[in-house]
Amino acid sequence: MALEKRAVRGYKGHAVSKDRSVSEIDKSNAAYWNEPCGSTRLEYLNVVATDPDHPEMLAAFDRFFFDFYPYLDRNLPFSAVDGKSVLEVGLGMGSVSERLARSGARLTGLDIAAGPVATVNKRLERAGLSGGAQVGSILQAPFADESFDLVVSLGCLHHTGDLPRALRAVHRVLKPG
Repeated sequence: MALEKRAVRGYKGHAVSKDRSVSEIDKSNAAYWNEPCGSTRLEYLNVVATDPDHPEMLAAFDRFFFDFYPYLDRNLPFSAVDGKSVLEVGLGMGSVSERLARSGARLTGLDIAAGPVATVNKRLERAGLSGGAQVGSILQAPFADESFDLVVSLGCLHHTGDLPRALRAVHRVLKPG
């Protein structure tokens, strides 16, 4: 079991003790992130639905999300992913996942928490898109070496408690080039 070597931000943004294991951080992160990142923004948007994964609610969130992060269109190669194998690490509300799948990516999603995984899988199914998401940690990425053409991760790798290890895992699953 690897031990943390430095303080990091963990569960609810509080500093994590130096003696907490990555496994303990994973458990805390899974509990905290089970409600998909961004879901509290729905109140701000005055979006209320009995089904938190309702298509109209998700569409409203997606409009907000891509307006709030306009650089994503410039920096994520949505137009170049058709037929490519893409891993998204950290799924949030699934906005990027669905957009990647709509752009033709062979999408695999990975998240430490079950809530975002369920949201992405429902989105893909409702939209008739291929791909899927699973619960897991990039620190123990359940994929063969050189499995993906592209790995996308927006603001989550630093939450793992071991950023260098997370980056090595991303590098391991990426195809050369």
